[in-house]
Amino acid sequence: MKTQHRLPKVILFGLAVTIVALSAAKRVEAASATSGVLDGKKFVGPTGEKGKKVHHEDVLSFSDGTFTSSMCFQYGFKGGPYTATVEGDSIHFQAETVSPTHGKMEWKGTLKDGTLDVSYTWTKERWLWTTFREYWFKGSLKE
Repeated sequence: MKTQHRLPKVILFGLAVTIVALSAAKRVEAASATSGVLDGKKFVGPTGEKGKKVHHEDVLSFSDGTFTSSMCFQYGFKGGPYTATVEGDSIHFQAETVSPTHGKMEWKGTLKDGTLDVSYTWTKERWLWTTFREYWFKGSLKE
């Protein structure tokens, strides 16, 4: 009597198809991501908490694959790596900056027609509660 081993073959085939699909998706993603496309650029503009008026002016900078916010240095936030994607006449970026004492900030923005629109969040986890705030930035290229 011959034992059929169809289930393991089906599972192996499914895994192979998944690996091929994921690898193709990564190639497409890598083709559209542009490393360092914003390097050397600085943007100056107002920023504030979401839903509120301007709080202060900030300078957002991109250099050697790193993103920084000048106003966040005072809270221990160092530069963090950024990724950028070119889509038509727009550049979209994402970054994360971390402070040893003040938590993390996640940044997402779009550069179009010389204006950088950014939304970012600040999260600080504590023992009893977590602080979470949303902010905005709108700046222009600093020459």
